[in-house]
Amino acid sequence: MKIFLKAVAALFLLMLAIWAIRSDSGHDGYVSAAPLGGDPAWRRSPVWDDGKAEVCAYEVTWAHDGRRYPGRAMLVLVKEPWAPDLDVKADSPRPDGFDVLKLNHVRDVPTGVFAYHQMASLFTRRDSGALQKLATSSAEACGVTTAEMAEGRLATRSYFDGQGDRSMSWPAGALPEDGLPASLRDYVTGRAPAALEVFPSLLAGRLPELKPATYRVERREVPAVDTPEGKLPGVEIRLTSGPSVLAYTFDRQSPYRLLRFEREDGTAYRMARCERIPYWQMSKPGDEAWLPPGTR
Repeated sequence: MKIFLKAVAALFLLMLAIWAIRSDSGHDGYVSAAPLGGDPAWRRSPVWDDGKAEVCAYEVTWAHDGRRYPGRAMLVLVKEPWAPDLDVKADSPRPDGFDVLKLNHVRDVPTGVFAYHQMASLFTRRDSGALQKLATSSAEACGVTTAEMAEGRLATRSYFDGQGDRSMSWPAGALPEDGLPASLRDYVTGRAPAALEVFPSLLAGRLPELKPATYRVERREVPAVDTPEGKLPGVEIRLTSGPSVLAYTFDRQSPYRLLRFEREDGTAYRMARCERIPYWQMSKPGDEAWLPPGTR
């Protein structure tokens, strides 16, 4: 009997240790890589403590099924407190919590008789830039596709044949493409690495191959970028992997707003308006007047 009780106790302690390890690794925010090197000062700037969000509206050209469609997009970047035990936004800062920067990417593109409504929501730690959590969805008249990365696991749900439901570990060292409008800001003034491992965008309805690709990183000064505020000096960070090219042009002034985005297939974003506003308070009829005509 004593031997049996000792065995039960040992098994219990082993299970407790495994649970503790999984709990620690699941909520510490380091399930994914942080940006390599670079300058994190923009993330730690007090500008994010003003109680507002950086809200940027874009006129979009979206390449899809061999055609290019006009659409609109919005990038929202805002500081939020995080609740580690639930792995969600906290209503107010907690003693055991930390700050994240939330990037919401909303894109709407009409195609024929129906429209695509797509969104990616990414949460990265403000201190390190490491990915904490992400969720994406794409909805149109044919169906809904979703993806979520939480506690180091990526789960995807697709209505397309050959894709269906899949689950995998998030690859160590990979930055999500959907988060690059924020994470690449580390390299506007900071030292950029020669290459980055990038996990492909999960924003579209038909999901890509679920594995990262190595991109070569190049940075160059852009003397003048056309914006609604006039011509602004920018910094282009260009990522290249075989035929795939992702070119992000950021404002040269901190916090380095995204002014323009282009990819090799013809997809392009052109900034139409960008301000710091409390957008969650702007849901009344008439508040849509803030949006430029081409993005309403």
